[in-house]
Amino acid sequence: MNDPSRFGQVPGAPHPTTHGHDGSDAFGGPDGFAGHDPAGARQTYAPRVQHVEPAGDPDADYYVPHYTVLAPEPEPGPGYVLPEVPVSAWSVDTARSVWISRGVLALILLVQAGLSFRLGGSVFPQEAKLLMSDGPVSGLLAGAGPAGARALALVWALGATALLYGTTRLLFNARAGLAAAALYSALESTAFTGRYACLHSLSLFLLAASLWLLARTRQAGPAAVLLAAPFAALAPFAAYAAALYLPTLTVLAVLTAYRFRGAGAFVRGALFAVATGVLCAVGQALHGSPHGWNARGTDSAAHLLRESAEWGGIVLLVAVVGAVGYARRARMGEMPWAVGDAPGTVRRTALGLTLCATALLAPLYQAWLGNGSSLHLHLGFGLLFAVPMAGLGISRMMGAHFRYPQIGIMIYVAALVIGMAQTRELYRPPDSAAMVRVLRPLADGEGSYLTDEPEISAYYLRAQTEPAQWHRAPHGTALAAAVREGTYDVIVLRSATVPPQLHGSRHYRLLAVLRPAGRPTYRIWVKR
Repeated sequence: MNDPSRFGQVPGAPHPTTHGHDGSDAFGGPDGFAGHDPAGARQTYAPRVQHVEPAGDPDADYYVPHYTVLAPEPEPGPGYVLPEVPVSAWSVDTARSVWISRGVLALILLVQAGLSFRLGGSVFPQEAKLLMSDGPVSGLLAGAGPAGARALALVWALGATALLYGTTRLLFNARAGLAAAALYSALESTAFTGRYACLHSLSLFLLAASLWLLARTRQAGPAAVLLAAPFAALAPFAAYAAALYLPTLTVLAVLTAYRFRGAGAFVRGALFAVATGVLCAVGQALHGSPHGWNARGTDSAAHLLRESAEWGGIVLLVAVVGAVGYARRARMGEMPWAVGDAPGTVRRTALGLTLCATALLAPLYQAWLGNGSSLHLHLGFGLLFAVPMAGLGISRMMGAHFRYPQIGIMIYVAALVIGMAQTRELYRPPDSAAMVRVLRPLADGEGSYLTDEPEISAYYLRAQTEPAQWHRAPHGTALAAAVREGTYDVIVLRSATVPPQLHGSRHYRLLAVLRPAGRPTYRIWVKR
């Protein structure tokens, strides 16, 4: 009964502190020391022990209290909960983003159509030649006339831009696709081909369609690549410059699918190369080889390269920026919602090098030939491949959530201004209306005519003459011999001065001198 453990005490431990009824400490004063008693008298108090009945087992050696842990009361909820903020207002793969992209693309195409429609004039010699041919496609253009043929060329050019947007969106994202389409629509070559009644725009459309199909079927089986082969094979027969870019398409057939197919991507590339080669061989057997692709000239290589830099340098520079950024990092900040595996560094580097280097094919090849004929148009074929990487570069430079939109705006405005100025300088059709009016009463179905531009005269006077009656004017001794013998009934030359062979000619007299504004002068001689 006297076991201290029953009262919560351990032998040898001090007694617990107790307080008297008056609030003083059990050791003496109010602070627990006897010396602090104000009366100075030492008083002794008997300790008062609080008896606590132990809970639980009475034979336990120590006291084990029972307690209950109470859960904290929940805090009251807020009166209003803000919705979750998305990582970007430009969500991907939603109906709203799709319609926004389509609307912006439509505006880009309208601007491109306006840049082409501002150009006009009489037909170029190459246009006249095409409009007089009777091939399956050229016959369709001839039936439509110059205005209809140019309108059809614009439709093909707009289709190429739309397919370029689709390709860039599949390879990268929609924002890069819109930037690529906007940059491509402002180029000089794009505006020119959209108002040029030749098959350059058709060839560009076929290349763009093949490129889009390569990107579209990149996750499908290797046999799906055969869908792109006919478009690639037809492109060189529309414009011979497209033949330079068939190897690029073969490389892209591998690079676009390697991330998904692995080594099977090389099978895909081999199938595309074989199918395209077979179709090209069939076309060559049926229609012959394209003309003009290897004609040599005397133009300076340095001059041709300098002109190429002026016409496409800004796009290539932005494309290089995009390629470097893409090689360093698959996703930087322009697509914060993107998840999943990213392409490898080697593949990204190879893709950037392929797209950028393709823009150099036409300038280097024609500089090697020394032939600058239609270089301002052929340059657009290579830029068709470089522009997707340029669109990615613009997207990267603007940053996530369009952080720096002024960069993209400045690049587009610079490309637009430069493209408009270059197009005005290069799109200079001959003002042949006055010349045709002078020749109309002189030409008949029996004469023989010599001119610097026989295609134009033959086209506009096709109702009363045959194309075989018009001959291209030679130079030097050949022209002197023709003048001396009086071979032709009419001679039409475009030159700033009178050729010495016609000075004091006893067979010909000068009939008219026509000076179109901003164009070379027409001089017309008739037989005496």
